[in-house]
Amino acid sequence: MLIRNATDHDKAAIRAVSAASLPFEPDAADLAGLVASAPGTRVAVVAEEAGLVTGIAIGGLGVGANRAKHGYVDLLAVTPEARGHGTGAALLSAAEDRLSSAGAAEICLGGNAPVFAWPGVDPRYTAMTCLAEQAGYRRSGEIANMMVELGGVALDTAADERRLAADGITVRRAAPGEAGAVVDWVKQGPFGGSTWPLEVAAGMADDPPACHVAARGEQYLGFACHGVNRRAWFGPTGTLPEERRHGIGTALLHRCLADMAAAGHATAQIAWVGPVRFYARAAAARIDRLFWLYRKAA
Repeated sequence: MLIRNATDHDKAAIRAVSAASLPFEPDAADLAGLVASAPGTRVAVVAEEAGLVTGIAIGGLGVGANRAKHGYVDLLAVTPEARGHGTGAALLSAAEDRLSSAGAAEICLGGNAPVFAWPGVDPRYTAMTCLAEQAGYRRSGEIANMMVELGGVALDTAADERRLAADGITVRRAAPGEAGAVVDWVKQGPFGGSTWPLEVAAGMADDPPACHVAARGEQYLGFACHGVNRRAWFGPTGTLPEERRHGIGTALLHRCLADMAAAGHATAQIAWVGPVRFYARAAAARIDRLFWLYRKAA
């Protein structure tokens, strides 16, 4: 078995490994390209046997606030035929070595916002949880995703928008020309200490922008994005705390979910969820996926 740096010539093979190795992901073939496109220092290694790529590991250094010394293994996949021979352990070790050499003091499995495939490790990938624990990672918490059946919830926001308009609040899709203004507002407000400004910038780069905003005159009050990372995933979203009593968050959520339904998605994942009760009430969302957070010193 050869462990080496990935090259552009490996792209098709990497897609094939992802598709064969991640049965819970309908977009599995696209995930390697997603995480490889993240900003900052990136590492990508493959396992090769008899000239065939049998496994991949992709990661990088964190780019958000206070994360400069965090390394992340964003994707690790081994084809079913190659498992049981130490391929996963060799790939993880190689990725860790490269991240440590690049300056990482701690390494996490998944969760590398602003571009991530998962918040952490889905424990249904039991082999990955076993590998993590064998490699010395410790569990430091868990994160949930919620799921919305898009055909089972009313997404028309016309009545809500009329009610909000009576209070001087407009809810609309952000215009391409205001990308800078929206991102600057997210940076300067209560959301600025997170990676959300980078995620909003990604949503604003779509055509049309995958970002909706609420405003009173020229003043933004809230925002919501979808498809920033995985196309069927919602978030991030935020409303100024003092404005939350108006129902702005629900209107923004429904506008994004309507976009996703129009794009042909039957369900939507609300990623890295915080207020479970809000989403359950606003969109009949239910907890769907759990992710364990793993980390260790580099």
